[in-house]
Amino acid sequence: MIKMVVNMQSEKVLEANSDFYNAFQNLSIERMEGVWKHDEDIICVHPGWDLFVGWFAIRESWITIFHNIETIKFIITNPKIKIFDEISIVVCIENIEISINQNSVKLGVTATNIFEYSNDIKKWLLIHHHGSSVSNYISPNLSVQ
Repeated sequence: MIKMVVNMQSEKVLEANSDFYNAFQNLSIERMEGVWKHDEDIICVHPGWDLFVGWFAIRESWITIFHNIETIKFIITNPKIKIFDEISIVVCIENIEISINQNSVKLGVTATNIFEYSNDIKKWLLIHHHGSSVSNYISPNLSVQ
């Protein structure tokens, strides 16, 4: 019975992780607002950027990114999940196809996403996102789990 509960929780965490990437892929600040906890101690590190702390600063960073990207597509591979009561961690590879100034680029980023479970709204909310330096893009033809 405990294993079933863990599997259900893992599915919910993966769903929250997918919601984050869907918000990003749709370049939607409204969706992004729905996946993050709005608190002053949350953290976001975009590859090559400074550390952002607090919802206001993080929100502004997303607005800047969304205004400078034409399109972005994610293929998430090799997700690893660890759940500790009300905290969960997802480490994954972001295989990204991005279009900026009519130039298309493919890159890979190793990401760590940390979620906190909100008992108020019964949902996992992002409290930490860290995108690493650029790594190798994995072809979407490969299925890495």
